[in-house]
Amino acid sequence: MIAGIDREGRPTDRTTGTQAGTTEAGRRPAPPARILRLPDALVDQIAAGEVVERPASVVKELVENALDAGARRLRIDVREGGAALVAVSDDGRGMRPEDARLALERHATSKIASAEDLSRIVTFGFRGEALPAIASVSRLRLRSRARGAEDGIEIEIEGGKRIGERTAGGPEGTRIEVVDLFYNVPARRKFLKTAATEWGHVAEWLARSALALPAIHFDVQRDDRAAVHWPAVADPLDRIAAVLSERDAEGLVPVTGEDGALRLEGFASRPDAHRPTAAGLHLFVQRRPVRDRLLRHALLDAYRDVLPRGRFPSAVLFLDLPPSAVDVNVHPAKWEVRFADPRAVHRLVARAVREALGARQWLMAAPRALTRPDSPAPAPPGAAEIVRERLSPASAGSTATTDWVFAGGAAAVPRTADAGGEGALHAGPATAATPGLRFAALRPLGQLLATYLLLEGPDGLVLVDQHAAHERVLYERLRASWLAGSVARQALLLPVPVALSPDRAARLVEAGPALERLGFELDPFGANVLAVRAIPAELAGQDPAALLANLAERLSPDTGALPAPEAADLLFASLACHAARRAGERLDPREQQALLAALDAIPWVATCPHGRPVAIPVSRSEIERRFGRA
Repeated sequence: MIAGIDREGRPTDRTTGTQAGTTEAGRRPAPPARILRLPDALVDQIAAGEVVERPASVVKELVENALDAGARRLRIDVREGGAALVAVSDDGRGMRPEDARLALERHATSKIASAEDLSRIVTFGFRGEALPAIASVSRLRLRSRARGAEDGIEIEIEGGKRIGERTAGGPEGTRIEVVDLFYNVPARRKFLKTAATEWGHVAEWLARSALALPAIHFDVQRDDRAAVHWPAVADPLDRIAAVLSERDAEGLVPVTGEDGALRLEGFASRPDAHRPTAAGLHLFVQRRPVRDRLLRHALLDAYRDVLPRGRFPSAVLFLDLPPSAVDVNVHPAKWEVRFADPRAVHRLVARAVREALGARQWLMAAPRALTRPDSPAPAPPGAAEIVRERLSPASAGSTATTDWVFAGGAAAVPRTADAGGEGALHAGPATAATPGLRFAALRPLGQLLATYLLLEGPDGLVLVDQHAAHERVLYERLRASWLAGSVARQALLLPVPVALSPDRAARLVEAGPALERLGFELDPFGANVLAVRAIPAELAGQDPAALLANLAERLSPDTGALPAPEAADLLFASLACHAARRAGERLDPREQQALLAALDAIPWVATCPHGRPVAIPVSRSEIERRFGRA
């Protein structure tokens, strides 16, 4: 019993007065060992915690192993969201009995043999602990027959312990059944969600895998009922239409790009096909689904001044690069990767998507109906057929780069990456539109609600939002002048003093040299007051005080002294919006015609810099349908 503390601060025993923890002879016993070798079963369960998060993780590991075995057809069975059963059957190479036994041992794999192999991984699975980790927290049965072998093998494991093995028949290939996941780890099992939620995670991962591998046949059973059937297809667009929807596939355009050994291909959505979340972004590296911030940033940056704020594109993009240029072993579940040259990857993705958007004409007309030549009667086209028809040079009345029939500027306007960094992406100088159906050539019908210009097109009506159109024109002109290094200035007759808060005034003073490149000339004029001596010529006639106040508000600490073109783009968008003709303003016919001609003289983009549509068509068929003529 502890009585107190001696002079040296050590506890003493109440009965003997000796130091606590010592023997009568004054000798201290050896302390218990602090480092223990963990039992193999516990080690397996720890590994399972890294590999097996939920039933979807089991599906992922088993499907990846099947693909690495050369499978072309997969059947996946799931019961109760995967908690009761996950079974994956494949028609791959199968395993000989000795290989099947080794596959269930920790750190046994056929996919890497040396440390050097870790830097050139080309398979989906590769670690060698997935199967034993899964077996340690479930009841697992493996049945496999190698190609050409007369018999196969069946092995049963329960909680990491082998409980049975026998010779078995069955088709060539492998089937693995995982029953009662986490039955022996109650703390893990109680964190599983409802069967519907877990099934949702399984379905999401299977959809991503199916998108990446259109040549693989997927059959999925949920609770002993057919849930998904994705037959192998040759065209990836057909698989996108099957996995996502025909409507999603119809809203995509092809994306391709190369940069040295890097290659990007896939599809991204049109500017009018956007959604409220980023759930439609499907990104793949080496055909492996990933959640990579770099790829996501590059993709979203390409849509930065095309989509409305808070809206997201859809995309199915595949990046392929040499195995040594990417590390896929930085995340236990392999969701994240690390690139040897992240700037090159960012540059390629952003440029390829921008070029795909810039090469098309984005004022939509309804797709004409298609008829399959082998069909006795007209049949509704699939999404893949519609998209291919639109992109085909043989399409009637179209060119290879014309999806939609109206075009202000059909020329491609690629955004290129600046040497300043992976985020410094911008458009090239504005170029004249290629010949085509131009806005200024359409017959003007008047102004609606002092907001929209009404034009008669060859196949109906075109409505132009005057504010969005003028905003896009000003934005493109400002940006093109800035990139050319010669923003024209309009000197003011008298300097205009503008009082600002201390922080905003300091921010503007700090950004003074950069603002001069934007066309502003400012001088300090007392405490927290700046004198505006010149503004960009494109904004002539605007209130200088209002422009500067708007500039001070937009020049946040994030943009700083405008180190990158993308920071300048944000200011151009704000200035253009502030200076553009407003909804509710009456425009005389000459002003209307000048605005339409200006649209024809800039690189055509279907939206204002904040993402609102510039023009909307109403087809003749839609008008006739409304009047009962169709």
